[in-house]
Amino acid sequence: MISIILYGRNDSHGHNLHKRATLSLNCMAEVLDADGDEILFADYNTPDEFPTFPEAIHDVLTPRARSLLRVLRVRPTVHAKATHGVAAPPVLEAAARNIAIRRANPHNRWVLSSNTDMILVPQDGRALSAIAADLPDGFYGTPRFEVPESLWETFDRLDPGGVITRMPALAAAFHLNEVVYGSDDHRYDAPGDFQLMLRQDLFAIGGFHEGMRRGWHLDANIAKRLSLLRGGICDGLPFVRGYHCDHSRQATHKHAAAGVMDSFAEHVLSVTSPQIAAQPSDWGCAHEAIEEIRLDDGVNAGHLTALRAAIGAPQQGLTAAHWRTGR
Repeated sequence: MISIILYGRNDSHGHNLHKRATLSLNCMAEVLDADGDEILFADYNTPDEFPTFPEAIHDVLTPRARSLLRVLRVRPTVHAKATHGVAAPPVLEAAARNIAIRRANPHNRWVLSSNTDMILVPQDGRALSAIAADLPDGFYGTPRFEVPESLWETFDRLDPGGVITRMPALAAAFHLNEVVYGSDDHRYDAPGDFQLMLRQDLFAIGGFHEGMRRGWHLDANIAKRLSLLRGGICDGLPFVRGYHCDHSRQATHKHAAAGVMDSFAEHVLSVTSPQIAAQPSDWGCAHEAIEEIRLDDGVNAGHLTALRAAIGAPQQGLTAAHWRTGR
């Protein structure tokens, strides 16, 4: 029913990354219950000598999250090709999301583009999958409600059901439910944390805009294009609320004072077509071989199997080495 699209890399992007990411992944898995549901994480440009980010945190992911998670390892060599030799940030969000879209379950009707700091709370007691099954065709957005670090850091990441159940009462108690509106094209501010789109529409418009490499407004761009395609954006607030685990305690490169961003005027205000004239037909690295890692198969299982085969018989007894200062 739903393919959730996420991206990131094994670095330290923002405050307490491992906690908010595992909390988010576990909570997302908790609201998916249909056949074919999946969470695709495009691990983009993690150095070859490091494990992917989901592999690094696998031991604090729930069995449900591990079973739904498909990790697409986008190697530095793929990133180098995508930059065409031009200076670029270490993560190209559009390319990462498009790589996941290209490889998502073709039988799923919906693609949800989100981020690994969101807690999604369905509003009628059903799973998000069941709600989405009844939705008319369209493009949906919902407001983002900010959860301060001092609150979400108290949550038990291994109890996603309890977190989701308690979230409405906590939000009311701490006055978190403030709706911030944006432009008509995306209805609510910070639209990129919940963009529920038809898979067929994403292929019709050519995915996310890969020419936008500087950061910011990628979500507003695709919202504008889908609004043009669909005649507007539908309201997701009646069926789901999105709670964002704020991480502004530590500034990231996107929030740097001297940061350069893609032009809102060029990529949003001036957009008049759902399609992108300059988008290559092979968007999403369509012809690249992208490695896929499944965490429910056991982390490093293949690596350990290969090592055992190479080493042969197990060690018998102790080996010894001596170190002495020279004279």
